[in-house]
Amino acid sequence: MGYSDNYAETPHDRPASMSEDSANTSDAPQDMPSEIAFQNAFFHSINETSFRVREDTEEAVMVMVLDTGEVSLKLAGIKKELKLAEGDPDAKMLDIVAEGLKYVQELRIGDPVPTELTTGRASWEVTDAHRAIAHNRVTMQLVSWMSGDEMLITDPDELAMIADDPKTKEKVNAAFSETAKALKLPEERREDVVLLIANLADELSYIEALRSVYHDIEHIHETVQALARQYKSEQSVMDTINPVRRLFIIAINGFSNSFDQLDAQTGEILSALTNIAQVTRYIRDNRDDLHRRLWAWDKIIEDWQGLQAARSTKAERLLEDLYRFLAQRFLPRNEWELYTKAMDKTKKRATEVIW
Repeated sequence: MGYSDNYAETPHDRPASMSEDSANTSDAPQDMPSEIAFQNAFFHSINETSFRVREDTEEAVMVMVLDTGEVSLKLAGIKKELKLAEGDPDAKMLDIVAEGLKYVQELRIGDPVPTELTTGRASWEVTDAHRAIAHNRVTMQLVSWMSGDEMLITDPDELAMIADDPKTKEKVNAAFSETAKALKLPEERREDVVLLIANLADELSYIEALRSVYHDIEHIHETVQALARQYKSEQSVMDTINPVRRLFIIAINGFSNSFDQLDAQTGEILSALTNIAQVTRYIRDNRDDLHRRLWAWDKIIEDWQGLQAARSTKAERLLEDLYRFLAQRFLPRNEWELYTKAMDKTKKRATEVIW
């Protein structure tokens, strides 16, 4: 399973005190502040100030909105200009901001420090539907384990259909008792199993929410494939579609492998319950990694929502935008530089023609 036995915690050691944050795996220091705050007057000199990560360089910057436009300042440069020593409270806060921007896309003064840094919990919410999917998944794992043929089901419709079966509900209750025995828990502590299941399902609900975003990306890929069939005789458009398809496969495979590895590591229910703290840490690490990688797709998903797989000016524009998006992330750096130079020349030629 990939978890060291040195860190195993049995339910006998934990459940009585387990709560919503029972498997808190955060390594945050005890003196972690609760909100983003600075002492130096510089940080309060301009009202419209925020902290973001530049998409082109992936550097954390402070963005100030001036009359002439936005100005981005590197956090390291701010420390240097303000002569902030390593132990200075504002220097520490800038470090917290840089770390926090791994979990949220923007921070402002007065915002709470992302909970990923304070409690380990996600700073974003999941829907009841995703919680139900995760709960059904875990309980189905229990039932299949009890039958001696453990399987992992992630399809929401299939899970819902099996979970709603009255016979399945009977098996779930029996599975709780069998799990308690397997974990060497006395009968009176059977409820500890219920609590462990609830905690594991809660953590996995975030993975299910991310999986649904991944399915949106898969749908875009299917639309691109359908557009390729529509434009197969138009070479100018196919010159965009073909590299999009090639780069899209890299993106799809990357996400697919991540979900497959996560499912494999959490697929053996008894091992997961026995090593709940380590499993939780593993889930959260992967949750945060997937969340960072997926939020870059937000605008792409929004733009492609409802697009028909038919020839249109909009489809051609979105294909060009998608190619730029994928090329920036998956083309080798030297090829990306050649592409951007070519695009600059194209823009210049277009300008000369227009004028």
